[in-house]
Amino acid sequence: MRFVFARERDGKIHFRKRHPEVTVREVKEVFEFRMAIQPAYGGAWKGVGRTRSRRFLVVIFKWGKKKDYIFILTAYPAKRKHVEVYLRTTGGIQ
Repeated sequence: MRFVFARERDGKIHFRKRHPEVTVREVKEVFEFRMAIQPAYGGAWKGVGRTRSRRFLVVIFKWGKKKDYIFILTAYPAKRKHVEVYLRTTGGIQ
């Protein structure tokens, strides 16, 4: 799967400006595991998942026109309520 990231005017990846502790690698890892996905505003989706290091992230994304790529709008560390939704939806940690 190909990933495209939203960028600021200065060319930097959008979520890295506000959340520098979240890496591009971690965002890609979230899509390797089970996710809890909810509809978000404007046709976007909110995915809550974990990385290989078992860190939980929230990723706001849109599918490409033919679902051949994923456009990442933003990503940030999950709060407790996000993790609770993940655990309820997916049935626990895999």
